[in-house]
Amino acid sequence: MSITTTAHETISDGQQHDIVLEQSGSYYGYLGKDGEGFHHHIDEATNTVYVTLGRAERFLPANAGVYWFRVRGEPNHREELERDEDRDRWVAYVDSVRGWIDRPVPIDVNGFFAEMHTAKGDRR
Repeated sequence: MSITTTAHETISDGQQHDIVLEQSGSYYGYLGKDGEGFHHHIDEATNTVYVTLGRAERFLPANAGVYWFRVRGEPNHREELERDEDRDRWVAYVDSVRGWIDRPVPIDVNGFFAEMHTAKGDRR
């Protein structure tokens, strides 16, 4: 027999209305902070970019296996991208218009593991 605990989070109506994006970590992405101080978030499920003044809040719902992200506040801009490749165009556009203050470093997991195994003489 296992014991299960349930956590309840109460969100007032005022708090619910200012939620711009709430998505699991599997579908949330952070593109960075632009030169005007706005944060660029992407909902990878809908391929939509949200530009806001605030960063995302990370939380772990009860019994969830992955963190979720919640973005609050009035969006400065919302851009629906047509294709995945449009994300690179969006990043380049922001770079040319506003510039970037803070961009996350993309992690190439396959390259990382390949280098790790090669360094140890493992040729898998």
